[in-house]
Amino acid sequence: MDSNANGVVAGSPAPERPPAASGPRRRNLLKLGAVVGTAGMVGALPRLLRAADLAAPALIQTRTKITIIWSPSALCLVVIGLAKRQGIFDKYGLDVDILDVGYDTTTVVQAVALGKADATSNFVLSMLKPLEGGFDMKLTAGTHGGCSILVASRAAGIATLQDLRGKRIGMKDLTSPMKMLYDIHLGRNGLPPDSYTWRQYPPDVFTIAVQKGEIDAFADGYPNAYFAIKRSNGTLFELAANGTGELGKRTCCALGISGRLIRDNRPAAAALTRAMVEASLAVDHNNFLAVEAAQFFSPRQVKPEELGEMIAAYPYDEERGCPTGEALRRQILWYAQGLKETGVLRSGTDPDQFTNRIVLDLLTS
Repeated sequence: MDSNANGVVAGSPAPERPPAASGPRRRNLLKLGAVVGTAGMVGALPRLLRAADLAAPALIQTRTKITIIWSPSALCLVVIGLAKRQGIFDKYGLDVDILDVGYDTTTVVQAVALGKADATSNFVLSMLKPLEGGFDMKLTAGTHGGCSILVASRAAGIATLQDLRGKRIGMKDLTSPMKMLYDIHLGRNGLPPDSYTWRQYPPDVFTIAVQKGEIDAFADGYPNAYFAIKRSNGTLFELAANGTGELGKRTCCALGISGRLIRDNRPAAAALTRAMVEASLAVDHNNFLAVEAAQFFSPRQVKPEELGEMIAAYPYDEERGCPTGEALRRQILWYAQGLKETGVLRSGTDPDQFTNRIVLDLLTS
């Protein structure tokens, strides 16, 4: 999960469609002028949640201090900003501090595993290898989907995934979870790793590298991918994304909670999980509040309606965006199997046993 550098992600011909609120991955946007009152919004949220999964816990008598570590440059993490601004953390008895560590997801995961922070929301594929190594953290809920987009050039003769054979794909970091994601996806669509080439470029020059013919496609997130497509006059388009198609059937980021917090204060860990799921559904149901919470993310001047279109592209719904329990376990297993196929996980790791070890259901147990 990157942003700016990674943003706030197929086999038939790709339709030409702008990154506006249209097409199958775009939810209906609430008119930005139709402001929903904060108190009314938070008060109405429980009716959106499944009672079996999110029944209100016993009241926590004392407010529990929680530190969430994140990269606020990632627009997809607006869910944390909304939960903070709209009092959802407070509702669950949590006094949340948010610690910004910039772009380094490795530092984020290490901080949680070492007990320097209590939780994070991060790209699933950035957490599985450290968890295989024994990092002390559990995954308790998905937080959203859709933060990685594979952008391709029509001028390079690309219309389907199969057209990537022999092509060059730009990536800001060759150890990025985005690369892992598309290696899995392309491999399962008949394109082994030796049939295409990854090339490392700074995200700000992806479009220039395409124009110069140095790369034919690139993987990135919002807002970079959004503006690259929007300003390309139809030359660039979304070839694949983890908000649509096969990749769009599962969360891309998940809530990781430190083992220490779970052992020492399981009710607080469960409350944090409930708060994050509620905030994810709030983003899904109220684009205006999400845009309001997201405005401090953007490193450039981005219009509110553009933020709204980007946020509307992320699945934050219950089935894909914020699964818990068995649904989350099945989705994490899909990723673990993919990392085993591509050689990221060790040959001796059993994906099913590994997934059972790292996924914890705090809402029904």
